[in-house]
Amino acid sequence: MKLFENFSLKDFNTFHVDVKAEKFVVIESTEELKEFFDEFDVNKNNLLLLGGGSNILFTKDVDSTILHLAFQNLSEVQEDNNFVLIEADAGMNWDELVKYSVEKNLGGIENLALIPGTVGAAPIQNIGAYGQELKDTLFQVEYFDMSDKKFKVLDNAHCKFGYRDSIFKNDLQYKFIITKVTLRLKKNPEPTVNYGNVENELKKSGITDPTIADVSCIIRKIRTEKLPDPAKIGNAGSFFKNPFVDDVTFQKIKNDFPDVPSFRQEGKVKIPAAWLIEKSGLKGFRKGDVGTYPNQPLVIVNYGNATGKEIYNFAMSIKQTVLEKFNIELEPEVNVI
Repeated sequence: MKLFENFSLKDFNTFHVDVKAEKFVVIESTEELKEFFDEFDVNKNNLLLLGGGSNILFTKDVDSTILHLAFQNLSEVQEDNNFVLIEADAGMNWDELVKYSVEKNLGGIENLALIPGTVGAAPIQNIGAYGQELKDTLFQVEYFDMSDKKFKVLDNAHCKFGYRDSIFKNDLQYKFIITKVTLRLKKNPEPTVNYGNVENELKKSGITDPTIADVSCIIRKIRTEKLPDPAKIGNAGSFFKNPFVDDVTFQKIKNDFPDVPSFRQEGKVKIPAAWLIEKSGLKGFRKGDVGTYPNQPLVIVNYGNATGKEIYNFAMSIKQTVLEKFNIELEPEVNVI
């Protein structure tokens, strides 16, 4: 393992906020992870796990010890006539796993292309996009239990997945470190195209019988056109979750805005947060070095040297404006530290 002190996190968060960590530890294997906990007097309440930093906003220097998992092996561990089990280490880049599955024509995560971050972070959020969610393909998660220093396994049913939610954000919060993720991918995939404008883009391209490679390619095109590249413009993707409202609230909004997009799910109505932000007059709004991205107002961007506090305050002003206009309280998807 490698230990650094007073370490800059600018290259370890996609907002590119320049804060420092008191201690930064690079772990390169599960053996090193166990060794770290055996050799050091670790206060789990003063420990922060950091992968690609794609879903985090630092508002100040971090006096915690940061663990960065750098191991990223990938292997096919089991298969039958219909499925292949793929095991990926937590430190692996998520999109590299998507590319691998598409190249092998193994279906289930192709619509999750270009989601930033690491494999280990994916189950925590139950990442999802364009009609697919991680819970649809996840087989099991291996994690290190900081309480008894043992490696344990949770199957899909025990992960308690919900919309951008899981047991890791609730019952196991601050108690675990995900080390491996196993996915159950289809050998005879059926592309998911009936979400967003994927189907329309396929038609424009003259593709009538799409493969998962076609769908994934189209989604990459859509995301590239709509979303900023974190390597060029600091951002953490969608800053807010899409809110769910009851029928009464939805009908009130529909009376005033007949064009409101909506998706019925689990007895409630999901309204795109991007639409609420745009209708609040905040699409492309900018204050100093912080703004909403002109092509996708759900994404807050750092145009230069904005501090974490400036980005946070900007986000809270958006939240307040939407609340005043629609009486809907947006909930951040990004973790604020």
